[in-house]
Amino acid sequence: MSVALIVGTKKGAAILTSDESRREWKQTFAIKGWSVTASARDDGGRYYAAIASDVFGPAIMASDDLNEWRQLENAPRYQPGEKGNPDHIRIAGATDFMGKYKDGARLVDQIWVLHAAHGALYAGVSEAGLFASRDRGMTWEGVNGFNNHPTRADWMPGFGGLGAHTILSDARDPARMWVGVSAAGFFRTDDGGRTWSRKNDGVPGQTGLCVHHVAHDPANADVLFRQEHSGVYRSDDGGDSWRVIEDGLPVAEMSMGFRCSFGFPIVVDRKSGRAFVVPLDGDNFRMPRDGRLAVYSTGDGEHWEPQTRGLPSNCYASVLRGAMAADQLSPGGIYFGTSSGSLYASNDLGQSWQEIASGLPRVLSVEAYAT
Repeated sequence: MSVALIVGTKKGAAILTSDESRREWKQTFAIKGWSVTASARDDGGRYYAAIASDVFGPAIMASDDLNEWRQLENAPRYQPGEKGNPDHIRIAGATDFMGKYKDGARLVDQIWVLHAAHGALYAGVSEAGLFASRDRGMTWEGVNGFNNHPTRADWMPGFGGLGAHTILSDARDPARMWVGVSAAGFFRTDDGGRTWSRKNDGVPGQTGLCVHHVAHDPANADVLFRQEHSGVYRSDDGGDSWRVIEDGLPVAEMSMGFRCSFGFPIVVDRKSGRAFVVPLDGDNFRMPRDGRLAVYSTGDGEHWEPQTRGLPSNCYASVLRGAMAADQLSPGGIYFGTSSGSLYASNDLGQSWQEIASGLPRVLSVEAYAT
């Protein structure tokens, strides 16, 4: 079985393919000139890529073969007249030279994540919202129970704005889903999106519950791993409660005076149950400590071990929340890209790494697909 990677960057998407050995990679570059912020593949084998433009706004491209891409006619959009979050507008409006925010409208300025589940395609966007398509991206509708959540007036943006960047589903229960928002926290629905409950018990709110990323196995959906601004957490009850799991992880002094392990991405290899993170030296520096790029993994969900073989000791780039993925093969392949345009791969669950691409634009998203 071969593997394809869609690596979204500030200037397009690198498409890398390899056979089942995952040692030699072929690279092409697609969707040139656009920021590619997310990708997904549906049950029918169609690929989707979210693109962004400060001038034209977000859009979605589709491909059936990873070679030819076409822009879909529609993308997630809020209804005219909906008022936006003032703090998000202040952040997103910094590049609004077209005047889109002049009336304070709630707009979709970026698609942060695409997620295919149970015959639907979902998009998490900023200003934070959830949209669904049940016709392969031809039309989109807002999930009103989330988009008009009773607590929405209290949501505050993170450094990059108010973004819904994580969507998780339950393979056994189509009515249950999770959404993570920076910096409003983590939410779950048990009734198909009509109502949503905040799921942050055990996570301190010093930074406004700035969840960075959450990962799980959809077939074992109650076990969740969470990378938060204030540390790394695990839940064994679907998010009802959380506990810190940082044994073995490097911790750093944060800007608000507490200490924790800080980073952005977190992924799970489903066959082994292992979780992977890339720690950074706190929210002040946001780079690997002492330039030692390291991936940490846990097999028991309690203790972490560094995995550095093949990774550079002079790297000062970060890894963004969407820029890490697992291919779910056996043994598992793990992949991540850096803000300086390098892409690393492991075909042995992180025991060894190789740089499989360099010189790319800033890497925004990485997804791996067994083909």
